Amino acid sequence: MSYRKICIVGPGAIGGMMAVMLKDAGAEVSALARPNKVAAIKANGLTLALKDRTVNARFPAATDPKELGPQDLVVVTLKSNALLSVAHNIAALCGPNTPVVFVMNGVPWWFFDGFGGSLAGRRLTALDPDGLLARTFPSERVVWSVVNCSVIERADGVIEHTRNQHLIFGRPDDSPRGLDEIAAAFQPGGYQTVISPNIRNDIWAKLVVNVSGNTISALTEALLGEMYADPLVRECVSAVADEARELGARLGLDRGINPTDRMKDSPVRTSMLQDFERGRPLELAAIAEAVVEIAEAAGVPLPQTRAVLGLTRLRAAKAGIS
Repeated sequence: MSYRKICIVGPGAIGGMMAVMLKDAGAEVSALARPNKVAAIKANGLTLALKDRTVNARFPAATDPKELGPQDLVVVTLKSNALLSVAHNIAALCGPNTPVVFVMNGVPWWFFDGFGGSLAGRRLTALDPDGLLARTFPSERVVWSVVNCSVIERADGVIEHTRNQHLIFGRPDDSPRGLDEIAAAFQPGGYQTVISPNIRNDIWAKLVVNVSGNTISALTEALLGEMYADPLVRECVSAVADEARELGARLGLDRGINPTDRMKDSPVRTSMLQDFERGRPLELAAIAEAVVEIAEAAGVPLPQTRAVLGLTRLRAAKAGIS
């Protein structure tokens, strides 16, 4: 199947880059976005700064899904804390056979669907308190993507790509059904794609990085390399990462390696730090609160993670970020 008509829901840094790259590669791209983003796209399109060129793309954008109509493929690149409020709009973009690809950080609401063990079928209240997401997006319709791509939204509105352009795709039941075709839709836009035999392992590996690095970067307002340079901060990051790795192992997932050394000399400004600097809500529910909820259910202590979560929540509240 060829996916030509593609809607990006939430064209921020990651989604905006996707929209520009896919449009530049010939796809029929549109975007569902907030009113101010829609106005900006209609006025100027989106501009992406790559290492070797700058690309401007113009495409339809709307706040009402009825203006865009049913899509061949819907790609959700929202921050996880915005998903509940727009779930009904995402569903309105879908025809009977439209796959929905979620390119998001953190633990997904469906994580324990078909998981097995004592937590099988458990709903994560930090993510889906009344089951709205589970009802709107049944697991069999969901495709999850773990993204490895460093992008920033500059103050002038330009999206700047700094490193990596990699997507991992998988389904909650780990079936490869239709994933080759979905991955093929992204490849003309320059994305390197992998089909995962166990997407939860990939989700958790990225989560270990985010729960340790993102939260502490927002708390300290520091780049990853700056955090690594301070031995006490580095020790804290490493401890949180190890707690997440141990929890993953208790769930039957790959333990993986502690990612702290990858921070050395890294100029990366994490997505959570970028949100903090712009006064935007932080993705704490999917990246940290769900981890603590899972740990409590599994009987695994996470003292460092709980402390960092509490401090980061308080830091955001004192800064007036809800």
